Amino acid sequence: MAGAVGDAEQSVTYADRSGDAFQRMSKRTTHADALHQAGRRAEAETRFREAERMQAERQPDYPLLYSLQGFRYGDLLLAASEHAAWQTICSGSRRPPEDIVAHTATLQGISQRATQTLKWAMNGGLGLLTLALDHLTLGRAALYAMILEGGDDAFETARHELDAAVSGLRHSGNMDDLPRGLLTRAWLRFLEGKCTGPDSAQADLDEAWEIAERGPMRLFLADIHLHRARLFFRETTYPWESPAADLAAARKLIEQCGYGRRKEELEDAEAIIRQQSS
Repeated sequence: MAGAVGDAEQSVTYADRSGDAFQRMSKRTTHADALHQAGRRAEAETRFREAERMQAERQPDYPLLYSLQGFRYGDLLLAASEHAAWQTICSGSRRPPEDIVAHTATLQGISQRATQTLKWAMNGGLGLLTLALDHLTLGRAALYAMILEGGDDAFETARHELDAAVSGLRHSGNMDDLPRGLLTRAWLRFLEGKCTGPDSAQADLDEAWEIAERGPMRLFLADIHLHRARLFFRETTYPWESPAADLAAARKLIEQCGYGRRKEELEDAEAIIRQQSS
């Protein structure tokens, strides 16, 4: 990730020299996303806010980041709630009430953003990828709300949005983005009890693996290893080698790639699964 962060930072410099308003905004979101994946969250958030100010100046009627740029910002805004949801799933215990209130407010705000940008995308004919990414953001927000707060409404919303996201990503032809949707839907399907077999969590994870392995898309491979271990470590029959093997592979990829965003999640999973097996 260090090379990606450096290249993205350089692209901001070149964009600024060009004077092109769109390039100046979009390259800042590319830099911000690289910082986020590297685990430099505060710097990433600063860059995203800078880009959104530029977006508001460039298109006053569309003051929020949208399309891929908006999805990347949403990914960062969702990160803390995603982490909290994984901690809840792995530990089997609910978060403190004050934490749930804070995450609820965050998730509602992100859902409102994505609902607005989805309307812009539909009205502006911005294409299948943009629509699918907005559905994915809405699905993720609903999934994390369901895990942290409970409630059947969030469950139904998550299912609808994630099915729309996966379908849209598939039909858009952007196979490099499809694992994003498959990974999140696998989580939902597992919670629905659809763990193995057709149309299951395992099926989604295996399809994501087939796509990522061809790249190889190493960050997705790390995510898949983590999802396997965190979802299935309590199951009597583990569909792959073992939770320990998946965590070891995830650690190797995270360290090799400098994928700092997942470091704390990995450590959480290692501690809980080690305790479970002892």
